[in-house]
Amino acid sequence: MSGSIAPYLFEKKKVEQGTPIIEGLPEIGLVGTITTAYISSALKGYAVGYIEIPDVPPIVTVLESRILEPCRLYSVSLEQRQLLLLYSDVPVPPKSMWSIANSITEIASTIKSPIISVGGIPEPDRLDIEKPKVYVLSNDEELIKMAMATEYVQRFENGYLTGVKAAILKSAARRDVKVLLALVQSHMNYPDPGAAAEVVTFLNKLLGMSIPIDPLLEQAEQLKMQMRDLMRRTSTNLSMMPIGLQLESPPGYIR
Repeated sequence: MSGSIAPYLFEKKKVEQGTPIIEGLPEIGLVGTITTAYISSALKGYAVGYIEIPDVPPIVTVLESRILEPCRLYSVSLEQRQLLLLYSDVPVPPKSMWSIANSITEIASTIKSPIISVGGIPEPDRLDIEKPKVYVLSNDEELIKMAMATEYVQRFENGYLTGVKAAILKSAARRDVKVLLALVQSHMNYPDPGAAAEVVTFLNKLLGMSIPIDPLLEQAEQLKMQMRDLMRRTSTNLSMMPIGLQLESPPGYIR
């Protein structure tokens, strides 16, 4: 990317210090994408910034005759707090993931905010699972205690992470940024609104929200159709990376 182009831009004056950032970039099952889009719609979010995605052709999103950056930061207001939502209309190419992760953690460091990274874990038997499980992982003990106190999640104890989620964790460690991952069992190559509904339910409990999930479930089939092309492009990108977001145990080590 040219040095004259800022990797990100957001309106600091419209963002309170400590505002949690919910990251939902396109990955497994588009869980994060559906989650952030739905919360933004339910709470009438408005764009306060964007992040440049390098290594993609020039692209803009046109929505109701407005010209928008494809990877956008939305602000939403709860009763006594604010949230930032990171949403993208395009998948992140594998070689751009470090750049995106660094931009996200730099924004979080600037406003002294935690990152809540939401997404899916590929589950081969997803069709047979009525209520997918949500797993959490964090680099901060207080965040994991808050998550477990909801009594709605399980710990992610053993496995592998790749892609944007892994890059965010690594980048956050260098900037002393707190990160909580919330990952739900989901379809690998199909948009999964049902899995996203479980994440919204967890976030309701964690953040004191009361966003209903029934409207999300009612429009599940419509969302699957609308997001099929984004899912196809995302799946192509995921196929270029090592297998990750797995719950299988890594090899044991002699100590």
